[in-house]
Amino acid sequence: MPAHDPTDVWRRPERSAVGPKPEHSRNGIATAALRIADQEGLAAVSIRRVAATVGAGAASLYRYVKSHDELVELMMDAVAGEYQFEVVGEHPRGRLLNLAQQGRSIMHRHPWLAPLLLTRPSMGPNSLRFLDSALAALAPVDLPGPAKLQIVAMMSAITSAFVQNELSSLPPAGPDEGSPARPGQHLVEALQAGEYPHLAAAMAGHSAAGNVDEQFTSAITNYLAGAGIPA
Repeated sequence: MPAHDPTDVWRRPERSAVGPKPEHSRNGIATAALRIADQEGLAAVSIRRVAATVGAGAASLYRYVKSHDELVELMMDAVAGEYQFEVVGEHPRGRLLNLAQQGRSIMHRHPWLAPLLLTRPSMGPNSLRFLDSALAALAPVDLPGPAKLQIVAMMSAITSAFVQNELSSLPPAGPDEGSPARPGQHLVEALQAGEYPHLAAAMAGHSAAGNVDEQFTSAITNYLAGAGIPA
């Protein structure tokens, strides 16, 4: 039997044409799940936990989502609704950079999102609106459709990987346990030992490469330039 497709949630009407009005909505369920995930991480999100948060029984919540994967699908599409799709600038590279910068901000607001986007796409209306907006930015570029889709996918992957690296570099949350090693301290000590001269030279330039916002802008623009997207 094939695995359940979480995007099936979008193929079902949210409200039946007959019967009483539903007590809950997909948006309300997603909002409750997001609150849990943002505060405690994605692992804390379950059908039972979300049901308790919205004041429903776990069994009744299955009338709205058929599985945990469908619940995550609603969450991913809800955060995609935070994009602003108005046209910013006239040139494809600038418009795509704006979407990437928005994506980075969204992933920082929802730290569980970045690794998820690298492993599973969302097919909800907000997610498809993002994809359509990115392709609209690429409309003037003389490339076939599959190549444009690949460019958008790579830009999103770079953004997700960049944010994951940012978040992993932050000090761990929680009670202070003495003076833990700084993130990256092992790398610093290894470079100081002199065994990796080429890496040390590259990292020396990295320290002067500007702040993290500039580094992100550089990463995206360099990729888009290499892909032939005009500024």
